[in-house]
Amino acid sequence: MSGRARTIRSDRRYALLALYQFDSGLAGDLDAVRAALESVDELGDDGEGADLSTAAARLEARDPERIVERRAAVEAGLSLASMVWEFRNDADKAVRPFTAEWPVHRQPVIDRNALRLGWYGFTHAGDPVAVAIDECVELAKTFSTEKSGAFVNAVLDRVAKSGVPEQGA
Repeated sequence: MSGRARTIRSDRRYALLALYQFDSGLAGDLDAVRAALESVDELGDDGEGADLSTAAARLEARDPERIVERRAAVEAGLSLASMVWEFRNDADKAVRPFTAEWPVHRQPVIDRNALRLGWYGFTHAGDPVAVAIDECVELAKTFSTEKSGAFVNAVLDRVAKSGVPEQGA
């Protein structure tokens, strides 16, 4: 990581995980996706679960306020993922001119959904382009291949520069 700390909103992290589930055939079963997201330990910025090897960490993980916060983040992520999924064909169409060598059906599932999530962020959710791209790049680096961050960055940057209107601008 560069000299600055990178943070990713927890709802965006859960949204990517939900999109992975949707893309794997569970789009019609929100309860199953919700259960899968709730069963995942709280994730750090490195994509790893919390270290629960100490009693203090286990107590903190069971803190009722943290549980409520995590459930809210899961619900927010699931809601965001549902909206992104609804617009996935538009997102795929927007990235297609910039991914000729890697058409949507050949892209790794995480990369494909990071592109959709970033596109949705700056076209429909009102996220600043730089924030939407940066967070999706970090998600791709965390959950996908070594080269995924560069791929997601390049494609989303080109899509944004191609004249896609930014919502709220």
